[in-house]
Amino acid sequence: MIVIVDYGISNIGAVKNALEFLKIKSIISSSKDEIKGAKKIIIPGNGNFGEGVRLLKATGIYNVLNDLVLNKKVPILGICLGYQLMFKESEEDNNFRGFGWIEGKVKKFKEKKKFPVPHVGWNSISFKDISVMKDIPSNSRFYFDHSYYPMVSDFEYLSGSTKYSTKFPSIFQKDNIIGCQPHLEKSQKYGLVMLKNFCETC
Repeated sequence: MIVIVDYGISNIGAVKNALEFLKIKSIISSSKDEIKGAKKIIIPGNGNFGEGVRLLKATGIYNVLNDLVLNKKVPILGICLGYQLMFKESEEDNNFRGFGWIEGKVKKFKEKKKFPVPHVGWNSISFKDISVMKDIPSNSRFYFDHSYYPMVSDFEYLSGSTKYSTKFPSIFQKDNIIGCQPHLEKSQKYGLVMLKNFCETC
């Protein structure tokens, strides 16, 4: 069973619709028991880092996900904010700590001429040959909408990069942990391919 985690902050319906289009069965759930039974997990995201952590902890989902990911090695895909929550720290809110599954920190873009913040729209990803990117040409374009970006310290698992006002890690894959900064559910053809790869092959 593929579970899309509902922690009260994300536009989760669009991810569910994308999987239905692919004819992949999934459920949206905030139930700890249902999440515990997941074969694969998706954490979407569109919002504030601190609020995301607060809600995950308030619902008890935070500890459940930690156990599933770190101890039971359940495959998990974080999208946009869901990816950023995999880090321990974010400049968006220093009062909350994320999961810390990925070494590094989430930083805010510095606004520069020709590079407004947030970074919104289509941009390319240069990436390694990894399972989640199967059948996707390198430098394919995906849809982004974010003011903060991850900086990965564990470079061995930095799987894809995008250049905006600075170059940042837009894809990360380490064992059962996969994160991507673009919104796959809004990225049309290759976003759907990436979702399908996660659900069927990773």
